[in-house]
Amino acid sequence: MKKTTKLILSALLVLITITSCQTDDIDTGEASFSCYINGELFTPKASTSISVLPPGEKLVFNRDSYFFVKTTDHRDFRIFFNIENFETGIFNLGVSDGNSYEYQINHAIIIAYAGGDKKYISKGNSGSITFTRVSDTNVEGTFEFTLYNENDVNDIIRITDGKFND
Repeated sequence: MKKTTKLILSALLVLITITSCQTDDIDTGEASFSCYINGELFTPKASTSISVLPPGEKLVFNRDSYFFVKTTDHRDFRIFFNIENFETGIFNLGVSDGNSYEYQINHAIIIAYAGGDKKYISKGNSGSITFTRVSDTNVEGTFEFTLYNENDVNDIIRITDGKFND
């Protein structure tokens, strides 16, 4: 009887452990964006706050003569990047002037809200964006880069395993 009870309790413990584990599932469907920022999963989230304009904005893609991404989780980070004359292939980041307007080309910026809105910017060849699919209706790709605090070059943010699909 004791062996049966131990076996049942062990099975329950394994079942509880398996079902309570947190996973880092990444959405890779249409209008998706994800990456790891210093090892922590980042995915855009809509805001329910009316103080954030426009309300609910979480992910914006633009693909005209340049490809532009603007995304936020409305809590920790806001990410911008832009590549001019994009097509299938690898594009290296250039130097960012720290402005997040759409027309600055081949750069990336992250604003970290915690600790006073620190701005992290790309430097020449500090990362790349790879376009794996470019069509009239869809742009997909991956990215990785290191960005530097605009006021302290020793303070960096590493972005890894980035994916987007507009």
